[in-house]
Amino acid sequence: MTLTGLDIVVLVAYIAVIFGAATLLSRRASKNTEEFFISGRSLPWWMIGTSMVATTFAADTPLVVSGLIAQGGIFKNWMWWYWGIAAMVTVFLFAKLWRRAGITTDAELIELRYDGKPAAGLRFYRAAWFGIFQNILIIAWVMKAMAKIVIVVMGWEGAPSVMGMDPEVLTVLVLFIVAVTYTTLSGLWGVIVTDLIQFALAMGGSIYLAIVSYRKLGGIAGITAGLADKGFDPGRILQIIPEPGRLFEANPFTEFLILILIVWWTTYSVDGGGYLAQRMFAAKDERHSVLGYLWFCIAHTALRPWPWIVVGLCAMAWFGAVDDPETYYPMMMKEMLPPGIFGLVIASFFAAFMSTIDTQLNWGSSLVVNDILRRFLWRGKSEKKYIGAARLSILSLAVLGALASFAVSDISFAWKLVISVTAGIGSVYIARWYWWRVNAWSEISAMATAMTATLIFSMLSGRPGMEDAAWLQFPYSTALTVLFSVCVWVSVTMLTRPVGDEHLLKFWKRVRPGGKGWKRISSRVSLSDESEGSAISTAGMILSGLILVYGMLFGIGWMILGAKGKGTIALLVTLAGGLTLVRLLWRRKDEAAVR
Repeated sequence: MTLTGLDIVVLVAYIAVIFGAATLLSRRASKNTEEFFISGRSLPWWMIGTSMVATTFAADTPLVVSGLIAQGGIFKNWMWWYWGIAAMVTVFLFAKLWRRAGITTDAELIELRYDGKPAAGLRFYRAAWFGIFQNILIIAWVMKAMAKIVIVVMGWEGAPSVMGMDPEVLTVLVLFIVAVTYTTLSGLWGVIVTDLIQFALAMGGSIYLAIVSYRKLGGIAGITAGLADKGFDPGRILQIIPEPGRLFEANPFTEFLILILIVWWTTYSVDGGGYLAQRMFAAKDERHSVLGYLWFCIAHTALRPWPWIVVGLCAMAWFGAVDDPETYYPMMMKEMLPPGIFGLVIASFFAAFMSTIDTQLNWGSSLVVNDILRRFLWRGKSEKKYIGAARLSILSLAVLGALASFAVSDISFAWKLVISVTAGIGSVYIARWYWWRVNAWSEISAMATAMTATLIFSMLSGRPGMEDAAWLQFPYSTALTVLFSVCVWVSVTMLTRPVGDEHLLKFWKRVRPGGKGWKRISSRVSLSDESEGSAISTAGMILSGLILVYGMLFGIGWMILGAKGKGTIALLVTLAGGLTLVRLLWRRKDEAAVR
């Protein structure tokens, strides 16, 4: 399959719609930095939630999912499914707090929560690390993923040059021009509005490809036979949860336990920070922030994965083993789709690519402008100058991300690297909201420990005889990093000066985090704190939300894989969890009305 005239028309039409929307919104986004970065704090829950889902549906995710399945089986996707636990905790513990903070970036929270030079230094470092260095890595792997797709669907594999240029260089150059032009025009307004279009297109394309591939293979029976015929073990490949193995030994089940019991609460995104927090800052109010994140959690964890998994399974059964399993997805696109639909699905990947790149560029720019330039290097300038600086920083981040994409070969490795270098930080991120004693040195020490441990494990794994040591590999090394990080930051916290009482009181009045960890501060004012009953109902909402999300994930999966009995039971459990959650939410609303 190659691009036809009809496919090209579809692609051009999609790009025209996206750029038209960006152009229409550019004037509104140019009013001030609040409009450019957080849409004037005016967005409803369904827009911010869908935008979050679209943003995390990048061009790399379907490719990585296919690669993970080929590495071991469906259960390998717990490398990111575990995050649904953290997301549901964020819904009911942190989403409202982020919105109450009234800030523009998550780095700004640091000086709101902590005081003194350590807080200022931490704010600068966090903005530089997450906004520039880690952001460039994410942009790089997303560009790499889209380049892989384009090269495969265009049939450029192995070609020495296209239009006088290396195929990958040409592809990245085109992606760079499209991403920068679109993002610099419209700010977060353009990101949010076009994310709605992009999500519908990307999900529609992936579902269509999954259905066509599933039918072509003859359903789950044909997929199972094809896997066996190509030398794979269907019994292992089709497992959603790995078979139980010996604890404290290296095996898939131990990895699964580490991810769902340890890693979820230790990663840097555990409290919904980063570009996801940016969406919560943009919400109309606390209620829209909470509901938006709830919708995102459900769609991200339970609804999106199965079309990608189906395509990955079908590709393995159809093509057999390949050198780069992350190219399975575009290979199936070429193999299965007719003209017109082929162009539409390629457009859907452009949509997935754009919805992630525009967010990363806008969010990274917000950290550069708000937390480096406005705070430290370029104070007191006009809004027009800061908007100009925002657009220049978008261009710079895109250039660096495009260049870095040539150094990325294994996208799933890049995912693991980000998790590893931030392991253990999540624990202090949770504590800073609910324990007054946490200070800037707590975060600094946690970040330094995680980075140091990752470097040490990486160096040791490269030594002769240590290459296969399980404790040096992800996720075992991550668990060890967490142990070191937590011990270090708690010790450092108790050995360093606490944040001043007046600063803590100001933070508490503004954010009202509640809980016994703030009694020392909240007892000084007459404002009411959250009751024990409220804490119990919050725990109930988190539990019922997790039942809803993971029941849906398993239920849909088992139905697709032919286990109709287990699938039906799981979906009934999902329904029970959903009804319980709605009941608890309604009760919380009534309690708030009474207060």
